[in-house]
Amino acid sequence: MKNQLKPIKKPAELGFLSFVGDTQGCGTIRVIYPYFLINHYRKKDLMCHTSYLQNYVGDTDWYAPFTFVQFQRSATEAHLNLIRHFKANVQKKFPIPCIYEIDDMLFNIPKWNYASLYYNQAEEVVKSIMSTCDAMVTSTAKLKEVYAPYCKNISVIPNHLPKFIWGDRYPKHNYFNSKNKIKILWGGSQNHFAMSQIVGEEVKGGDFGKGLLDFIRKTVDKYDWWFCGAMPEELNDIKNKINFHPWENVFNYPKALKDIEPDIMIAPLQDVEFNHCKSNIKSLEAVACGAVGVYSDVTPYKFMSLKAKTDNEFIYHIEKLASDIDYRAKIYNKDYKRVKGQLWWESNSNIKKYINTYLGMFNQCL
Repeated sequence: MKNQLKPIKKPAELGFLSFVGDTQGCGTIRVIYPYFLINHYRKKDLMCHTSYLQNYVGDTDWYAPFTFVQFQRSATEAHLNLIRHFKANVQKKFPIPCIYEIDDMLFNIPKWNYASLYYNQAEEVVKSIMSTCDAMVTSTAKLKEVYAPYCKNISVIPNHLPKFIWGDRYPKHNYFNSKNKIKILWGGSQNHFAMSQIVGEEVKGGDFGKGLLDFIRKTVDKYDWWFCGAMPEELNDIKNKINFHPWENVFNYPKALKDIEPDIMIAPLQDVEFNHCKSNIKSLEAVACGAVGVYSDVTPYKFMSLKAKTDNEFIYHIEKLASDIDYRAKIYNKDYKRVKGQLWWESNSNIKKYINTYLGMFNQCL
């Protein structure tokens, strides 16, 4: 009986505060977007309000209206000292939990990923932050498993997309023009590829295998290849034959992807622990864009229809999809059904689940 969730006493007011460390990625996806929606959440005898900041507030009394205070993606000694200040001063006056929010694997990052230079040096500090906080929220069960030694109270909130930013789905196969080349899109950040100017010429690698890179090179005249955000340096010599859209502000990124109107979207990932800890957000983006997806056979995409363990399997799936619009429609509809409940923040009571996750870590619920 001791572990049963207790309904919060009503009328109730819930205040969420997050110090956001990443406003161009997971901080926006996992904090700013849902906070917009929580401020509009309506339930009898319950009022919710949210705030997010990038700078810490030292005034203890300022925290009085908040139920939860969260530190998103904190990873420095200065962050750790701020969290210690919060626990020693704010918690001494107000019983507000201190929560750590993280969407990424911050340990054992591949050398070709430029983030490894920063986070490999910060590993012990990150572990101390996790151990100091009262609870943690991650985006995947695999991340929870990896971080379990450093915090005993970890909950999972999956990623969702905001429909008020992305708009509705318009499956590409519904308005296909047979005169156009098939558009194949990869979208993401530069940390999927080795950047020689940052990690050095001697460091090679990335999430695109040599076979897939060679396939792109051979098919630049057959397919309409698009990269949004970044592209592998290995393709620099043919970049005049590839469509490249530079990185966008996180709020503009959905429009940039949808404006391309891709038929196929791909998400290759190396089979390493770092990638097994990732979320399935690329499958959500593909469905939201109305495109069918091909994914590496790693944990985030284990429930999707077309998964590839090798470059040859990736190529097989791409070519079969490109040659058969009915097959594209079939796979797209299957994948939509698999992510439908997770796709939008606004659907499937996902905002209520978000709120209940925070309450549940401290034995309460709506």
